[in-house]
Amino acid sequence: MRRRKPYAPVRPPGPPRLFVLAVLCAALGACGTGGQGESTPRAAVDAYVAGLNARDADALARLAPPGNDARQDIVERLAADGGRDIRLGSVSLADDITPDVVTARLEGEGGGGPYRERLTVARCGEHWCVVLGQAPSNRTPAGTTRSR
Repeated sequence: MRRRKPYAPVRPPGPPRLFVLAVLCAALGACGTGGQGESTPRAAVDAYVAGLNARDADALARLAPPGNDARQDIVERLAADGGRDIRLGSVSLADDITPDVVTARLEGEGGGGPYRERLTVARCGEHWCVVLGQAPSNRTPAGTTRSR
């Protein structure tokens, strides 16, 4: 009777997994930190479009409100409109809700035809941010039982 050797996973050659994971986390982490924003709502809109045109995830992450996890939102926006060479024809800014929150309606042309988008731009301290991603939730999930 032959004894079998214990199972040992085969690892492909290359850098250690921990190193690759650390580099990947650092790169993706930059997309969710939020950052400086811009001095005016219009400057935030212009920086957003410039980030889309350049396919620059870091530039878009700097526009996100601090603390928002914007990584997935940025990936989706870049996939949809990144690199289209968008040229804005009109930008409508309205502060209908509050002076610290502005709705921006963008219209223009891009490499794939007409471009239209509605953004929410919000005051983040002294700067203006494009609302990207999700704000962290501090709420705990509600239980299904009643306390008596």
